[in-house]
Amino acid sequence: MTVLMPLLMAYSLIGEEFHEIAGTVIFVLFIVHHILHLKWWKAIPRGKYNPYRVFITVFNFILLIVMFLQPLSGIALSKHLYTFLQLRGLAATARTVHMICAYWCYVLLSLHLGLHTDQIIRPLKNKKSFGVIKWVGRVVFIMVAAYGVYAFIHRGFWGYMSGKTMFAFFDFSESRVLFIADYLAVMTLFAVIGNYLSKLLKTRRKTK
Repeated sequence: MTVLMPLLMAYSLIGEEFHEIAGTVIFVLFIVHHILHLKWWKAIPRGKYNPYRVFITVFNFILLIVMFLQPLSGIALSKHLYTFLQLRGLAATARTVHMICAYWCYVLLSLHLGLHTDQIIRPLKNKKSFGVIKWVGRVVFIMVAAYGVYAFIHRGFWGYMSGKTMFAFFDFSESRVLFIADYLAVMTLFAVIGNYLSKLLKTRRKTK
């Protein structure tokens, strides 16, 4: 999902048919992801709730809603894979929902990645060189995240997220590599924010 998300945001630069295929793959992976973590959903009614658990639970429910609205609105706009459903009458509403959800989904998935970074790097902690890797990685990611602030503004993310910008603008003379690099920087920005937010909430939990 992490690899496909920046490609999805390229839309016209990668072609509409590939966009629909990649979107379908991401949604299937999202369903598989939740099946693999079914224990987490079953545990919601049980146990105590501290600030960290409350935040993660609410966050995951919001992400779940956005992740369902995104493909459903995309299917209504389909020009290739789902034309047999004949949902074109919903195109106007679906376009608005799809555009807003696309950018919120990108930001929320990036935050989600950051919130669970510790779980991803856990296997590396047993290596002797982990200390060096951690600090080098931290410096690199913070530098990329700093550029991500510029990319977030330059690419007009907030305009799309707030609904002020309802049509995606693409410079077809621009390098696709540069476009994807900017979106990866934005992903890194919110992953870093998510990671430090997770550490802050966990610290408060331990202190209490």
